[in-house]
Amino acid sequence: MGEPILEKKQLEEIGVYVKNHMGQWLKEQNIFPFPLQSTGLDREILERIVRVEEGLKHQGETLEKMMIQSDKRFSAVDKRFDRLYVFLTGIFLTSLGGFVSFLIQHFS
Repeated sequence: MGEPILEKKQLEEIGVYVKNHMGQWLKEQNIFPFPLQSTGLDREILERIVRVEEGLKHQGETLEKMMIQSDKRFSAVDKRFDRLYVFLTGIFLTSLGGFVSFLIQHFS
């Protein structure tokens, strides 16, 4: 066989060069998603997300309480309308009965 084209020392230097630049090459080509540099931004964002989730949970609980209160108010108003309906129906039927008896007395 022939002599190797590159000597062992040259191959080692190439290997070191590739190792030192491989991450950057992969990142530039979007081949492998590397995490962002640790600037504390990730932790800050996670803390903000947690606070937003807690706020949304609290708002949801508040809305649920408001809906329950609204349902109670509407049921009270419904009862009032039912009583008013019965009252007005009674007045109408009484008036109608009086009118009918009036007609019968005058036209008989």
